[in-house]
Amino acid sequence: MARRLFNLRHVPQDEADEVRSLLREHDILFHETSSGFLDLMSAAIWVSDEAQYDLARELLDNYQQARSQRARAEYLHKKANNELPGFSDQLRRQPVTVLVYLLVALLLLSLTTLPFWL
Repeated sequence: MARRLFNLRHVPQDEADEVRSLLREHDILFHETSSGFLDLMSAAIWVSDEAQYDLARELLDNYQQARSQRARAEYLHKKANNELPGFSDQLRRQPVTVLVYLLVALLLLSLTTLPFWL
């Protein structure tokens, strides 16, 4: 019986491709399910042979730990070199979106504090 190994919802395409190639490298039989027409089902990667599930789980755990460490190192490198986008960068890139969010935040703040002022 097949067992779900990896949920594909909100997963970047490069990560899903790396997981697929990792499973292929180790000759683990797997299949995928899509999220369906109305995106109601869970897209996932399933291990077809239950005997291979433990190996697949171990490989996936090691891969995710290594990916997490790479992402953390990249983040720290960008932070150390001041390459992370800040508020002013976001305002420059998407001024309308930032202003709409600020207006919504001010509206919510005013609505929640209005009873105290009256």
